[in-house]
Amino acid sequence: MDTSTSVASTEDSFIGGRTQFDSPLSEIEARVGRLARAVLLALGLAVGFAVVAGAGLGDANARSASAVDGGRLGGDFPAFYAAGSIVRSGDGGSLYDPARQEIEQVELGLDGYLAFAYPPHVAAAYAPLSLLDFRTAYLFHTILMAAAFVASIEILSKPVPILRRWRWPILAAGFTFYPLFTAVGGGQNAPLTLLLLAVIWRALDEDRGALAGIAAGLLLYRPQYALPVIGLLLLARQRKAVVWAMVVGVVTWSATAVFLGADWVSAWFGEVVPFVERDADVNASNSVSILGFLQAAWGADERPAVVVGAIGAAAVVVTLMWLWSQPERFSLANRMGALAIGVLLISPHTMFYDASLMILAGTAILAGGHSSEEQRSVDGALKTLALVWAAALLHIAADGFGATPLALIVFICFGAFVWRTLSMSNTRTPSIDSSPTGAT
Repeated sequence: MDTSTSVASTEDSFIGGRTQFDSPLSEIEARVGRLARAVLLALGLAVGFAVVAGAGLGDANARSASAVDGGRLGGDFPAFYAAGSIVRSGDGGSLYDPARQEIEQVELGLDGYLAFAYPPHVAAAYAPLSLLDFRTAYLFHTILMAAAFVASIEILSKPVPILRRWRWPILAAGFTFYPLFTAVGGGQNAPLTLLLLAVIWRALDEDRGALAGIAAGLLLYRPQYALPVIGLLLLARQRKAVVWAMVVGVVTWSATAVFLGADWVSAWFGEVVPFVERDADVNASNSVSILGFLQAAWGADERPAVVVGAIGAAAVVVTLMWLWSQPERFSLANRMGALAIGVLLISPHTMFYDASLMILAGTAILAGGHSSEEQRSVDGALKTLALVWAAALLHIAADGFGATPLALIVFICFGAFVWRTLSMSNTRTPSIDSSPTGAT
C-alpha cells in the first residue's frame, strides 16, 4: 500500500480512537453546510429550467439544440450527440468527415458545425444518448457529469478525510468553480477525466494496481492525458497498473478495429492534426496549455511561440518525471496534484474547462502535510483555494485579451504546487513502507 499519502498526517490527528475529522461539526461549519446545500439546489433548478425553457421535454422541438434566446443549449454537447448519431446509423466510416458532421448537426438547429475529434470509441459511447431527443440527452449527460464529480469527491474521502467532513461546502465550491461549472453545463466530459484520476489515486493508495491500470486505460479516451499518466505510473514502478492499462488499450483498439479496420488509429490521427491546427486559431483565447496560450498571445503560426511552448512543456514533463520517479520521497497526494496541473500544460489542446482537473491539486492541498505545523495550516489552504476559485473567473475576460488569463493562473499554480511539494519533502515523516525491515 502507498501509505505515503496520509498515514503520518492521519496518525498525528488520531486522538482517543477517532480523528479530528470525525468530531461534531461546529456551528459555523453547520451553517456553511446548509448554505452549500442551498447553492447546490439552486444550481440544479437552474439547469432544469435551462433545459425545459426552450421546449418541453419530449415535444416536437426537443431535438433542437437552440435555446429560446437564439443561443445554443448544451455548449459543445451537439458535437458528441451528433457523433453518437453517426455511429448509431452505421456510418462510422464517415465519422470524421466535416460534411457528415455538419449534416447531422444542422438537424439540431446549428448554423455550421462543432468538430468532433475524439477517438471513435467515444462516439460509440454517446450512441445510446442519441436515441433520446436532444434536450433529454443533454439533461441526462449533465446529470452524469455532475455525478462523476460527486463520485470523485466520495472516492477521495478516504485518503483525504476532510472531504467527508466538509462534503457539502466542497461540492458547492467545486460546482461553482468556473471551469467545472462550464464543463458540466457545457456538455463537456472533464468531470469524467477527474473521476478516472481520482480512481487512480485511491487505487494506488490502497495498492490496487489493477484498478489503477484499468482507470488509466479508460483514460485513453483522452490520450493526451492518458499517455503521460501511464508513463508516470511506469516511472513509479507501478508495473501491474501499466500492464492493465495496456490490456485496456489493446481491447479498445481491437474492438474499434473490428468496425473501422486495423489502421483506424492512423486514420483518426490524420483527422486530429488538422483539427488541432484549426483549433489553434478558433479557440486560441480558450487555451490554458503552455503552447496554446503562447500561440494565442503571439500568433498560431509564430515560430517563437512553438519553440518556447515546446521548451515549457518539456520542462513540465521533466518535473513530473522527477517527482514520480521518487515515490519514497514525495507523497502520492502531492504527485497526483502535480500531475493534474501538469497534464493541462503539456497538451497542445487544453481548453479552459479542462482546468477542472485543478480540483485534484486542491484536494492534495487539503490532504495536509506530514508535520504538526502543516496540520494547523488548514486555514491557509482554504485561503489559497478561495483565491484560485476567484481567479478562475478571469477567464470571462479572455476574448478581450485574445488569450485567457486563466492560463497564467494554471502556470502559477503548477510552480507553486511543485515548490510546496519540495518544501514538504524536507519535513516528511517516513512511511511504513520505508521503515527498517522488522519494524512494527
